[in-house]
Amino acid sequence: MMRRLVIAVVLMASTTAGVLTAGAGRAPVDAPEVADPEGCPSLLGFPRRRPGLVSGRGVWAVAGGELVSVGTGRVVSREVFASEGAPQALAESFERSAIKHVAVRRGIGTAFVIDRAGDDDLVAVTSEGVEVMPQTSEVSHPTWSAGGRLAWSTGSAIVVRDLVTGEMGELSAPVRGATVFSPVFLSDRRIAAVVSAPPDDRVPEGERLGELWATNVSGRGWHRLTHFEAGADRWVTIRTPTAHAGVVDFVRVSARASSTEAPRFELWRYEDGDASRVRRLDGERYLAGRLHGQVVWNRPDPVHGRHLLQVEGALGMRTIGCGAVMVDPIDVADPDRRAGGSYEPLRGEHAAASEATDVSDDEVAVIVGDFPTAVEAEAVARLIRRAYPGSIVDVVDSEDAPLAIRPGVFGALLHLPDDADASAAIAQFRATLPAYSSNSWIVTP
Repeated sequence: MMRRLVIAVVLMASTTAGVLTAGAGRAPVDAPEVADPEGCPSLLGFPRRRPGLVSGRGVWAVAGGELVSVGTGRVVSREVFASEGAPQALAESFERSAIKHVAVRRGIGTAFVIDRAGDDDLVAVTSEGVEVMPQTSEVSHPTWSAGGRLAWSTGSAIVVRDLVTGEMGELSAPVRGATVFSPVFLSDRRIAAVVSAPPDDRVPEGERLGELWATNVSGRGWHRLTHFEAGADRWVTIRTPTAHAGVVDFVRVSARASSTEAPRFELWRYEDGDASRVRRLDGERYLAGRLHGQVVWNRPDPVHGRHLLQVEGALGMRTIGCGAVMVDPIDVADPDRRAGGSYEPLRGEHAAASEATDVSDDEVAVIVGDFPTAVEAEAVARLIRRAYPGSIVDVVDSEDAPLAIRPGVFGALLHLPDDADASAAIAQFRATLPAYSSNSWIVTP
């Protein structure tokens, strides 16, 4: 639920930056592909107090609940915070939470979201120190300008804050009822973002049309940069825009709701007032930044329930690490779902064996929610049945599935086979129906 933003800023001493400038680290990732085909390049230790999050160098991602750099070869874990004596406010923010969405700007710093059950926290790490900004909403997609402004999404608006002056502005979505996310700076005073059209009578649920819009930091003068078309059956949206020198690259995703084929992923570019397709992509992938002049991609690895960081060369895609940058990590539980009593198991080497045992005898399902009416949930259930022929899909409420959904709302529940791998199942579901990537979870109903 997106509520109007009220921010309480807690400024900590600059010495706290030491927590985030030294990693407990692991390896430089200029190493070749991993020897273990099921793993990613490991990270080796570095001397303490080397430049880290403060410098804004390299590509930082979230892997297994930790902040990992594939450019400087270090990791910042919760244990590092504890061992370095992190301030109580930051330590408490990590309780029952997950890290997501990391943004870096060379010479300025790093920002990331601490996803909590309910309201989230935004953390900014600069040479001035560590700043924790508690929010009264869900938060996503922080981004930096070259001049040090920080922007992020609250769903209904983009918030822009000058870290030097402390001035802050809220840019409401240009369309009533729309969702606005993934902001990027075109300059220090101009910003672009993805605006997702609100539901209508033809398409009462899901994301049917996402466009790129732009405005100045005052929030006046929004105008649309792209002009895509969608309908009752066809949907088009945008993911992970990145900007450089006024040029915006983004991933365009499109499909027909009635089709069982995978969505089409394409690389597009907005330049000189026009948006055009660069090329079609060979499956699902998202922009994750640049490293040594090369474009870094995030690609889901459904087999191992994680995201890969890859660069493209003459011999194809090369894995340089694991982790999610501006996409939601799939190797940790969503705190909002966990707090509601449902369960999304941890994946990969960070999963506890005891947790896997706890759910081994329980039914596992994929749920999409939350919808205010059963009619809306049934519309999604029909789409799932088309994508999964022969499957059992039910519309449920809290009486039917008390551990999967809260009272007063409805969900579409896809029952999985008894031997289904939960990690692979949720990754495959989100790849098959990406319009529901942000509101689909593994549950034990």
